[in-house]
Amino acid sequence: MKISLIIPLFNKEDTILQTLKSVFNQIEKPDEVIVVDDGSQDSSRELVRQLSNPLIRLVCQSNQGVSAARNRGVEEASYEWVTFLDADDQWDEEFLKEIRSLNRLFPKEKVLATSYTFFYLSGKTETATINHIKFKEDQGVVENYFQVAAASHPPINSSAIAIHKEALVKVGGFPVGIKSGEDLITWTRLMLRHQLAYSTRPLGKYIFHSANEGASTLRETDNDPVGREMLELLPFALQAGKVGYSLYLGRWLKNKGILLLEVGKNSHARRKLLQSYSYSGERFKLIILLGISILPVPISKKLISKIYQSG
Repeated sequence: MKISLIIPLFNKEDTILQTLKSVFNQIEKPDEVIVVDDGSQDSSRELVRQLSNPLIRLVCQSNQGVSAARNRGVEEASYEWVTFLDADDQWDEEFLKEIRSLNRLFPKEKVLATSYTFFYLSGKTETATINHIKFKEDQGVVENYFQVAAASHPPINSSAIAIHKEALVKVGGFPVGIKSGEDLITWTRLMLRHQLAYSTRPLGKYIFHSANEGASTLRETDNDPVGREMLELLPFALQAGKVGYSLYLGRWLKNKGILLLEVGKNSHARRKLLQSYSYSGERFKLIILLGISILPVPISKKLISKIYQSG
């Protein structure tokens, strides 16, 4: 199994060397590392160039966003499998070894992933909660991806996945022009067509930095391309018999509504929560949220903050 690693890079001078260190500390190395510099204005690009590592290929382009950088890396990839690592995340030293093990055990599957851990600035760590996995061993095939995703942290993290290049190209790669949640569209498209070979071992490290702690505010407007595409794909999911897709859609819409409440866009939040009510299994919670959405903004923001942040 030959693997091309793709690292999208934009203004990550404080983290890129640690990210690359985690790559070269792998028990089993990637076959190439493609760093796509997406128009960095700091010293990120030069730090990578100065490493002079023969496995690293540095590709430079004007700033077009993380999806365009990942897609460029896929175009440049020499091998049939591609994996991704954000320039401020890291891998456990056994990550690629586990990915290759999944490929040997489940050679028909085109999407391979492991669980992951959140690392916060406070020093706190939290392993992703993954519910409704049907296999009891560390490794297996997730046949009910959307059911799992509707009741868990996202099973797939962009820094803990490997995809057969052809399968990724067939679903259009990563959607360009979406500032937040773009990877969820790609995972949804893939999981409607494929199953997921998965390891419950948390070998990806999703690291919160000051630059991405406020990423949720990028979702604060009522423009929701992720939710729109999920709605458009619903008939396809139902026809394909994808268990849990409606619940997955309902959860996304509910979470979107909560984010809108957090930033004081109550009327937009209310529309999103009403949409969610048609699909969600959390209707009691939605009734409470809808009640909060009709309160004055200062009161609703305070309540949402107390319910979803302080707890």
